[in-house]
Amino acid sequence: MWKEKALKRLKESGYKLTPQRLKLMEILDRIGNEHPSLTDVLREIKAEFPTMSFSTLYSNVLTLKELGLLELFSLDGETRVELNTEPHINLISGGKVIDFNDPEIIERIRKKIGRDVKLVNVLVE
Repeated sequence: MWKEKALKRLKESGYKLTPQRLKLMEILDRIGNEHPSLTDVLREIKAEFPTMSFSTLYSNVLTLKELGLLELFSLDGETRVELNTEPHINLISGGKVIDFNDPEIIERIRKKIGRDVKLVNVLVE
């Protein structure tokens, strides 16, 4: 479902659906719920497009972010991809990231800090 939404938004915004961009959509649709690092995504893309650079990947990911299709966050020094663009909490344990939706907690944080909340990362042991 994410892939179809992303392809539609890219087309509507006038972006070309290059083979590399299509592969990125496919990979994010397949592993995006695992909150992959950009390094992980690039490794997957390079299996089919060995000449693709990190710079090209990053510019495409930034385009997807600008279109509201994903968010980015840092974990252990790596940039991770977040496909869930609704305000939520990421529970992080042992390098794994699990989406936790609790609108009440998000609203309490929003009221406490006086700003909109996109994403809250919580490290758990």
